[in-house]
Amino acid sequence: MKIARILLSLCCFALSLSPTGAAQENERFVYADFETVQDTRPVSKRGGLVQLFTYQESASSPSRFKGAAPDSRAPELVRLSKDDPNRAIAFDFQLQAPNQFAGVGVEVHGQPDKDGKPVADDVSNYKFLTLQLYVKGASSITTEFISRGHGVDMQSGYPAMIFKVSEGFNAYRVPLDSVNQPPWAQTKVKTKDILKKLTSVNFIVTCGPCVPTAGTVVIDNVVFQN
Repeated sequence: MKIARILLSLCCFALSLSPTGAAQENERFVYADFETVQDTRPVSKRGGLVQLFTYQESASSPSRFKGAAPDSRAPELVRLSKDDPNRAIAFDFQLQAPNQFAGVGVEVHGQPDKDGKPVADDVSNYKFLTLQLYVKGASSITTEFISRGHGVDMQSGYPAMIFKVSEGFNAYRVPLDSVNQPPWAQTKVKTKDILKKLTSVNFIVTCGPCVPTAGTVVIDNVVFQN
């Protein structure tokens, strides 16, 4: 992967960030910093599954990713510079045409499954989700909030927010009160209800209608804050 050979300049915005819910005593809940590795693959802060996924309108024009290996759904672990021990996750993506919609993303579970069922976190009291991103080949990222196995299962249409991204490795803050379901969602839910039973967060590069696009995404320090 190209990003593994790039020394990223860390130009993070200084944000006055503080987060409530699963670690309320500190007003800050680190969901995933990708410093933990299990079975050679990155996991979230408390050991939740981290995996790549794709979708597309047309099976003949599939979206593609490249993570730790061509046949692996695990993203690659990278360092932001040769002298920095901090680690982040990275993946390359390809979006194909013709497609009216398509996407490549990474799903980050807060905790490992228990008895074959996703474990939920209550993050409904937090105001923001913050993260650090490097994106090449895309101008925006979709952040999607998922609850599965806790009474709100849907195939698609979960609350989400799309935000613009800039060149370089930057910090972003997603205000949770601006997260909403897409208008086409068939099953209507309240964002607060999803955040009370959150099982994973998705970060997705999307297109629609699509033109052939390729690039790289690097993600670090996913944190809920107030």
